[in-house]
Amino acid sequence: MDRKEFLKKSILSLGLSPFLFSTNPFGSLHAEEEESIVLPSKVKSVIFIEMMGGMSHVDTLDPKPNSAFGKVSSSISGLSVLEPFSLTAKQLHSIGIVRSTWSEEGDHGFAQMLLGTGYRMTEAMGFPDIPHFGAVIAYAKKSKVKSSYFPSYVTIGGRGGKNGNSGFLGIDYSGYHVGNVDEPIQHLNPSYGKFAEDRILRRKDLVSFMNEEFSKTYPTKESKHWKNMLVAAEEFRNSKNIDSFRISLEDEKTRTRYGTTWQGKAMLLAKRLAAQEVPFIHISIGGWDTHTGNKAQVTKIMKETDMGIASLLEDLTNSGLIKQTLFVLTSEFGRTPDVGSRDGRDHHPKVWSTLLGGGPFSKGFVLGETDETGSKPVNPKETLHLRDLIATIYQAAGVNPEGVLTNSFGRPFLLTTKKAKVYEGLF
Repeated sequence: MDRKEFLKKSILSLGLSPFLFSTNPFGSLHAEEEESIVLPSKVKSVIFIEMMGGMSHVDTLDPKPNSAFGKVSSSISGLSVLEPFSLTAKQLHSIGIVRSTWSEEGDHGFAQMLLGTGYRMTEAMGFPDIPHFGAVIAYAKKSKVKSSYFPSYVTIGGRGGKNGNSGFLGIDYSGYHVGNVDEPIQHLNPSYGKFAEDRILRRKDLVSFMNEEFSKTYPTKESKHWKNMLVAAEEFRNSKNIDSFRISLEDEKTRTRYGTTWQGKAMLLAKRLAAQEVPFIHISIGGWDTHTGNKAQVTKIMKETDMGIASLLEDLTNSGLIKQTLFVLTSEFGRTPDVGSRDGRDHHPKVWSTLLGGGPFSKGFVLGETDETGSKPVNPKETLHLRDLIATIYQAAGVNPEGVLTNSFGRPFLLTTKKAKVYEGLF
């Protein structure tokens, strides 16, 4: 390498800003960054299902003598899961299962930071504007696409942790949140009545004029963001792809197969958005913090969710979308194998289960196993730390896990920590 490149890499290793070596800090440097984080990949979308609160692995995907439910056979030869996932079990041959996910974080906030970014809370202290890894994937997929605005990161359900947060990547890559799956697109028209298009245009022109006059007096970053948001809203409103948000356009048979619960509808919406190649679709299903009433709560959640997950996997496989779509289902940690007199399981980050597949991943794989009670992994060499899971998702999605971006403070930000490893055996 030449002298300039040597000095730049040396400065990066010291944690200083590469802006020091850029004659055009807001131009060519970012072009280089975009190229540094993008890898060749056929993957267009990631569907990320987060079981918020800590899903009990021994009651869902890892049968043990102390499980609260009976075993059911899956479509992976020799693999059993538990009754709450009985419908999903029939579709597992198209993806795989990791029974040895783990971390050190037993606190919800700390664990959700790690799940959302690949960084532990202590490692992220120097980066208050750290983005969710879904926003990074959206940026890698869309940063060079010059077209009208359409969401590249969609969140459905809960909004805890770093969900939907784009950090230093800016509002273009923040999560578009769907609060109502029956009406995910709202406020496209005035709140009362239907106005003629020319009246809406006059209102838009008036707002633009007022904003321009304000910006002349107060040329702030916020006013520029507000202007960009108005432009994006107008482009979104007129997008030819906006119908992908409308699950009501699906035939009745399909809607019935996914179920009438919000979780089932969320899975159907995720399928439609994946077909539209939205880079990151994030579904958060809460209620898993089962310190009491564990069996009843797991039964309730999965009665409302199992049908939708199974239908989503079936449709991704049958349509061929699975080849360009990653499917991930995980939690911030597992729960203790022991159930006390209160029928509750506490936080257990030492091990839990993850469903993973699509794109370049193998089909029907099983990685890792736990001991006789589900307390810890049997083979330390067949484990997947949460930071390794994020790095592996990056690699599969076509994002270089060793890539570097520059945050809003001018500091180099590594997409994953130096401890993170891609688990190549899953590909």
